[in-house]
Amino acid sequence: MTIGDGVTSIGYRAFFNCYSLTSITIPDSVTSIGDRAFEDCTGLTSITIPDSVTSIGGAAFYDCESLTSITIPDSVTSIGDSAFYGCESLTSITIPDSVTSIGSLAFYDCESLTSIAIPDSVTSIGNSAFSSCGSLTSVTIGNGVTSIGSWAFSSCDSLTSITIPDSVTSIGESAFKDCTSLTSIIIPDSVTSIGESAFKDCTNLKYNEYNYVLYLGNDTNPYAALIQAQNTYLVNYEIHPDTKAIAGHAFYNCSLLDEIVIPNGVTSIGASAFEYCSSLTSVIIPDSVTSIGSSAFSGCSSLTNIIIPDSVTSIGHQAFQYCFSLTSITIPDSVTSIGRSAFEGCSSLTSITIPDSVTS
Repeated sequence: MTIGDGVTSIGYRAFFNCYSLTSITIPDSVTSIGDRAFEDCTGLTSITIPDSVTSIGGAAFYDCESLTSITIPDSVTSIGDSAFYGCESLTSITIPDSVTSIGSLAFYDCESLTSIAIPDSVTSIGNSAFSSCGSLTSVTIGNGVTSIGSWAFSSCDSLTSITIPDSVTSIGESAFKDCTSLTSIIIPDSVTSIGESAFKDCTNLKYNEYNYVLYLGNDTNPYAALIQAQNTYLVNYEIHPDTKAIAGHAFYNCSLLDEIVIPNGVTSIGASAFEYCSSLTSVIIPDSVTSIGSSAFSGCSSLTNIIIPDSVTSIGHQAFQYCFSLTSITIPDSVTSIGRSAFEGCSSLTSITIPDSVTS
């Protein structure tokens, strides 16, 4: 099929469910491919996208299960959510240096895709962007990427190793969950937050151990990221002094833990990091910490005292929920947001100071 030269855009669901369509040539006059434009074109094997196109909409090629390869031109700046979702025959794709963002579910379940090179121009990888790409063995993440979304590479069970560049500051929840062949990953010191279950069920991943707690890092700092306590029987623990981030769920349900030393240098306390540490009585948060994640200290029923330093800018949802023994807390002027139910059920709380800086 050939589209005429007078067409400037391909609209929403323009060729939806044209299952007998096998190939299409888009003219240079087209600047945008709309959402769901070729969704469920299950017979489509090839398509030529001209340099005039600047955006590929959400679910544009959703479930084009016969499409084997595609080259995205240098003019495209963004790949929309679910753009190539379920393109199960897609073996290769070239992402040009012009692209700055890869949307959520963009290549979800592209089960024949074997390798991907994400250029330096990309700054964010969306949630579940490459999830369930079961044949993916090689991933290169460009030096411009600052965030890896939740579930971004989950269930990529052929992936054996990955290097995260120094530009990355956050790794989302379950980002590499169920990557069962993953044996090594390099986490740079630049990473300041790691979501819960980021490496859950990566059964072959080799960790660095320090006093019964598992860490990941890099050649110069093997302890950059504290991932998880090996068991819930820890009574007291001093986190390695080189640690930069405490991952979500790191000490979840360590009900015997009554003392924790967080070193200066840690920048974030992940979601549910100390949730249900019911014996924990006090915590000193160092000046390096900028964020306290959702449910970070939820259910710490023995916690009587906590000092939040001036470096903290956000307190997550349910961060101190059901801390029944907490009697007072001072929130510094640096904090701009306090999440919902942050202090819900703190029945012994008699005084709290909230600064003018808090806007939400």
